[in-house]
Amino acid sequence: MGILSFVITLLLFASMEVASKPLMGSIDPLVLTFWRFVCGAAVLGIVMLIRKKRVDLTFRKVLVLAMMGILNTFLSMSFLQLAVKNTEACRAATIFGSNPVFVVLIAAVIGWEKYTKRKGAGLLLGVAGLILVTGMYTLKIDSGTIYALLASITFALYIILSRKASLNTDPITVNVISFAFGLTALAVWLNASGIPMSPAPLKSEIPSFLFLGIGVSGLGYVAFMVAIRKLGAGNVSTVFLLKPAVATVLAILFLGERITTSFVIGLLLAGAGSYLVAGKIKKSRA
Repeated sequence: MGILSFVITLLLFASMEVASKPLMGSIDPLVLTFWRFVCGAAVLGIVMLIRKKRVDLTFRKVLVLAMMGILNTFLSMSFLQLAVKNTEACRAATIFGSNPVFVVLIAAVIGWEKYTKRKGAGLLLGVAGLILVTGMYTLKIDSGTIYALLASITFALYIILSRKASLNTDPITVNVISFAFGLTALAVWLNASGIPMSPAPLKSEIPSFLFLGIGVSGLGYVAFMVAIRKLGAGNVSTVFLLKPAVATVLAILFLGERITTSFVIGLLLAGAGSYLVAGKIKKSRA
């Protein structure tokens, strides 16, 4: 069950950029993000009710969950969808998948992460990989690449906050509540920006939307939690290391995207860097 959950998580998370790319001609990226997380929150909410876990929340926990929701659902996922619209799906996925590099870099700067030679080597490899993947060496970067970098950085901040918070709360409950805060912030932004929030443009793309909403944003998170319980958080964290490679293969197969030699080298370097900074994988006792 653990391995199956891991594979399902990997395939669902890695397919997000590829599955949503064709929808970018039909609906605003932020509106798509809003509705897919509404579906995801509904799926997780049903799971939470079935499990009947006791919810013990203090004001501090609610505040932390609100910050997590804003960083993840509102900022990071919105930036990622904007990246998908404005650049190749494989590029967006690879840059986003390099968030472990930003986690260590940011945590080290603010003094929350102990710097080691292993992590130093990982940072160098990760940065070198990002330079190749983003095309920084050409001194030309498209808007999609910038959005992908912002998505990776804000997701790194989300990870750092979730690690330091020590909420001791059921993960499904954490996601449901944080999603709610993130969706609220996104709704406020869309209304303030005058962007119509109607999901009507998705009528012709129902299968793809349901896959993104119920599948990726809902069942994907459930499978992720099951995999963590069965295999351990350390082992399951490799999902984010494998996601760029799987997403690239899917983008080539289903979107016909073409990759360059420099992109492949950058992908390998970014993956190696992320692996090194993520730390050694420990076997779970679960």
